[in-house]
Amino acid sequence: MGDVKIGLEIHGYLNMENKRKLFCNCKIDSNAKPNTNICPTCTSQPGSKPMLPNNDAVEKIISIGLMLGCKINNLLIFQRKHYSWPDLPSGYQRTMSGSFGMPVGLNGEFLGIGIEEIHLEEDPARWDPISGKVDYNRSGFPLVEIVTKPDFKSTSEVQTWLKTLLTTLSYIRAVDKTAGIKCDVNVSIAPNFIRTEVKNVNSISSILKAINFEVERQKKEKNNFQQTRAWDDSIGETLFMRSKESAQDYMFIPEPDLPVINIDPLLVKKIALMIPEKPSEKFMRYKKMGVDKTDAKTISSEIVLAELFEEVVKKINPVFASKWFRRDVIAAINNLGMDYDDLKVDVSNLVDWFELLQDKKASPVVLKELLPKLLKENLNIKQYIEEQGLESLSDMDELESFCKEAILAKKEAVLDFKSGNEKAINSIIGFVMAKTQGKADPNKVNSIIKKLIK
Repeated sequence: MGDVKIGLEIHGYLNMENKRKLFCNCKIDSNAKPNTNICPTCTSQPGSKPMLPNNDAVEKIISIGLMLGCKINNLLIFQRKHYSWPDLPSGYQRTMSGSFGMPVGLNGEFLGIGIEEIHLEEDPARWDPISGKVDYNRSGFPLVEIVTKPDFKSTSEVQTWLKTLLTTLSYIRAVDKTAGIKCDVNVSIAPNFIRTEVKNVNSISSILKAINFEVERQKKEKNNFQQTRAWDDSIGETLFMRSKESAQDYMFIPEPDLPVINIDPLLVKKIALMIPEKPSEKFMRYKKMGVDKTDAKTISSEIVLAELFEEVVKKINPVFASKWFRRDVIAAINNLGMDYDDLKVDVSNLVDWFELLQDKKASPVVLKELLPKLLKENLNIKQYIEEQGLESLSDMDELESFCKEAILAKKEAVLDFKSGNEKAINSIIGFVMAKTQGKADPNKVNSIIKKLIK
């Protein structure tokens, strides 16, 4: 892309246990009927005052700052950011940004990109410009704003960084992943680096398209100036909105209805002790165990998977476990349509499943068939295998007898195999597996059949 500077202002909805708005007790429910979760505070009725900020939101924003290597400030100071828009009933937004603002986190770094600051702020309402209707359910939702420095040089770098950021934040369940993210994108090009801000881009793919379009637009622009533009996904272009605002345009003032809030350093230390190992750190640690790069990346992409895997490898060889974990355990979870956060499997049963597999005490075919049942119903796999008589067929004479029967029954496949068609043996193996109800070891069957038909 040449000499390009790209910065991001990422907004995400905080994922909190108490599911309450930032300055009132109204519930957060994205599926509620319009204007049902509202009160005088979040609709800015005359005389209404904000409560102190939601404690869960404060702790969550501190954990985000720590996860991204920020210095945590010991004071929270909210500002009023003034602008006139139908979704803002008070005419101002309560935020920590602005001329007199003090962000929760400052001067962080994540994957080589500087984090300028991290804010906590309230979301406005939802306005439908076509009908003119406003739904105030969303008014007051707690938002995190992550502001990067203009350190990105390409869309590929932005894409990788954003995906890794979302994975990392999922480790602390910081952002509501069902709500997605909104992003303001700042783009400037050499030689003058006159910044354009593109507002409210709502997906990673749209962010990349907006950057590419803006770079090309600025290259062609003879009289470029600092401005704010909107991304139109339907036509794949940015559209002029207004000349870029300065802080003075928003008339920031300290919020008179909220006191300066002190953050106890002991609280920050407590939260820091609870911050998990980052996905990138887990990925590197798994690779040092000998785990394949693809397996390590997939398993470390979700903290639930990583935690399960780490329990399994306390007893199972990590290289062996990782291959089955990625290809079969994750596939079974996805096929069941289960959310990882809702997975309540007893890890001891999963460890037993891997032990049966590793020690060849049950056929991989049988174990793969039982895996969804184990994940969904917390099946005691060892007990079930024993009660149902599903242990691996270990009598070699009996196994050889089944293989001889298969060779007689599958004469055409035998001839095909002898003629050089390696895949033809699968038909013969399948016959044995059916006869043994899946209890035979396919690798042993393969070896015996090859010896018998040479």
